[in-house]
Amino acid sequence: MEYLLIGISSHLAFWLLRSRVGVLYRLGTESVGLVDGMLAPGDDDEKLEALEVQTGRVLAVFLLFIFWVTVAVCVMVLLPWAHGWVRSEPLDGGAFFSWQGIVALSIGGTLGVFFPQGKPQAGAYSPMNQWLHRVALDNPNLHRWLHHREVRKWRKRGGLPASKFVLVTGLARAGTTSLMQRLLETGAFSSLQYGNMPFVLAPGTWRRVFNPKAGELKERSHGDGILVGATSAEALEEPFFRMATQSGYIGENALVPHGVDASLHGAYLDYQGLVREDGKVYLAKNNNALLRYPSLRKHNRDFAVVLMFRQPLAHAASLLAMHRRYTKMQQEDPFVWTYMDWLAHHEFGLGHRPFHFVEADRTSTTPQPEMDSIDYWLDRWLDYYEYALTVDAHGVLFVAHEAWSSQPRAVLSKVMELTGMTGNLPEMQAHQRTRESEQRASPQRMAAAEALYGRLMERALHLD
Repeated sequence: MEYLLIGISSHLAFWLLRSRVGVLYRLGTESVGLVDGMLAPGDDDEKLEALEVQTGRVLAVFLLFIFWVTVAVCVMVLLPWAHGWVRSEPLDGGAFFSWQGIVALSIGGTLGVFFPQGKPQAGAYSPMNQWLHRVALDNPNLHRWLHHREVRKWRKRGGLPASKFVLVTGLARAGTTSLMQRLLETGAFSSLQYGNMPFVLAPGTWRRVFNPKAGELKERSHGDGILVGATSAEALEEPFFRMATQSGYIGENALVPHGVDASLHGAYLDYQGLVREDGKVYLAKNNNALLRYPSLRKHNRDFAVVLMFRQPLAHAASLLAMHRRYTKMQQEDPFVWTYMDWLAHHEFGLGHRPFHFVEADRTSTTPQPEMDSIDYWLDRWLDYYEYALTVDAHGVLFVAHEAWSSQPRAVLSKVMELTGMTGNLPEMQAHQRTRESEQRASPQRMAAAEALYGRLMERALHLD
C-alpha cells in the first residue's frame, strides 16, 4: 500500500509542476531579459534603474518557481506520511529509497508528465518553440551581441564581403517565394532557411545547436500549395534591418523608406557572409527591399533585383484573401501576429501596415476604402508599382507573374543569364491559376491599374 501511495503522490507532484510550466518559461524569459538589459548600449548608470526593475522581476518569478517546487515536494512526501499517520502506521522514510520506492516514484512521476492530458495545443508553435523565438527576437541586444560575435569570428577565418548578390522582391502574392526557391535549386546561391530561425542573425551559432537535414515538406500557412521544410529558403533577413535601424522605418501606421549609409551597407555584406557558402552568391527574398533600394544602390552597383508583378485585379484579390486568412489565424493564435511583426511582415493581417513611399501618396491624402474591400488592395498595388517604376533601372529585372507561371523554365533561364549566374535549371511545369475577385472594383481604380500594368509589361523581361 505504501508504494502505491508513493506512486500516486509522485504522479500528483509532477502533474502539478507540469501544469505550472509557464512559470519556468517566465523565469527563463525574465532571466534572458536581464542579460539583454546588461548588453544594452549606453552608460551603465543610465541602465541601472532598468536593470534593478528587471532584477526584481527575475527574483519575483524565481520565488514563485521555488514556491511551486516546494508545494510539489510537500505533496510527494506528506501524502504517504499523512496516510500512515492516520492509520497509526508511520511511513518509514527509507521506503522512498528502497528499490520498490524508487520504481514507484519513477512510474508515478513519468505518468504525471504525460497524464492527464492538458488542453490541445493551439497553433503550429509549441510553448517551447514560442519561448525560443521570444528569447531570440524579443531581446535585440542579446541577438545583436551574438551577431557581432559571429561576424568577428567570420572575419578572423578570412571571411570577405562580396558586393554581388540577388534580391527577389515585389508586392506580396506576386510569386516571389516560388521564384526564389527555384533560383536556389540551381545550386548557384546561398540563402537563409526556415531552420535558421529564431537566431536568424547568428546562423552559424544556432547551427551548432540545431542543424536540420532535408525532411518532410508541408504546405506553408498561406495555403497556396507551396511546400516548405526546415531547409527551405525563406524571407528572413528583415530582422537584420530592424536591428540596424532600431525599427526606425516601421511606423505606427505604415512602412516608410529609410537610408542605408556606408556603414550599414558594409554591415549588410558582412551579414550575407555568415549565410553565403564558398563559391556561391547570396540570395534573398525581401518584399521590403524597395524601402531601401535607392540608397543601397548608391553604395553598390553590383547587386541585382528581380521585381515581380501580377495582373492587378488578381493580385488585389489574392491579397484580400490572404488578409482575411491571416486575420482569422491571428485572432485564434496571437503568436502568429507577433511572429510576423518580428519579421517586419506587415503585408496583411492584424499587423498590416501599407508601404508609404512618398508624402503625397494616397495612404495619407485621401480617405481609405475599407480594408476588407478589393479597392483597398488595388490602392496598395497602385502605390507599390507606381513607385517601383520610378527607381533607378540599373540591375532591376521586372518579371510578370503570368510569364513565370506559363513559362517558368524560360523565365528562370533568362533571370540567370541577366544576373550573370550559371547553374543547373530544375525541371518545372507550367502552372496557370486564375484568381477571381468576388467584389467589383471601382472603374477609376481599374482603369489606372490596367494602364500601370501595361507600363510594367513594357519594362518586363522578354523571352524571345
